[in-house]
Amino acid sequence: MNDSQKPISTFDEICHLTIETMRKMDMETLLQLKKQATREFDRAKLTKGCIELALSLKAQDQDRAIKEADDSQQSLLDD
Repeated sequence: MNDSQKPISTFDEICHLTIETMRKMDMETLLQLKKQATREFDRAKLTKGCIELALSLKAQDQDRAIKEADDSQQSLLDD
């Protein structure tokens, strides 16, 4: 690689090496890898969605607990 084509990060270098290695594979293997990567990506998206929902529900629980504590505090002051 000459200086004008240096990767800007280790990640870029790993990607470059991976692509060069995969170019040497047969087409059937590459297509199988693509299918596998697609499945894994879809699973990762589902997992991310589950985590985001859990975070949202947790935030709602915390907001509700704070509101209940505030309401309880207010009712004590009203007495």
